[in-house]
Amino acid sequence: MVAIASAGGLARVGEALAGVVFLQPGVGPVVAHRATVLRLMVHPDRQGEGFGARLLSAAGDRARSLGLEQLILSARGGTGLPELYRHLGWTEVGRFPRALRVGPGDVRDEHWFQLEL
Repeated sequence: MVAIASAGGLARVGEALAGVVFLQPGVGPVVAHRATVLRLMVHPDRQGEGFGARLLSAAGDRARSLGLEQLILSARGGTGLPELYRHLGWTEVGRFPRALRVGPGDVRDEHWFQLEL
C-alpha cells in the first residue's frame, strides 16, 4: 500500500514501513508551479520491489492535485538511482561533477532530474 497526504507519503507492507517520500512545494511566485522531491527512501530489504516507483507516482498524483506542473529531484551518482529515474520518465537536466563527498576518497556526481506533470 502507498499512501500520500500533505507533503509526505508512506509505503507499507502490512504494518511494516517499506518507504517514504517527501515533497517540498516551491515557495514564492517564481517556483510556485513546482515541488522538490526532498527524500525518497525505500527500506534496503524492500528495494527492487517497485516501492520507489509507486511512491514517486503517488507524489506526482499529489503534486497534480495541488495544481503543480513539475517535480524536481537530485540523485547521487555511483548508485542505480539516475538510471531508475530515467527509466521512470524523468529527464536529467543537469549534473554537478564531484559535488558529493560520501566519505574519504568517495566523491560522486550529483544528478538533477525534472518531471513534467
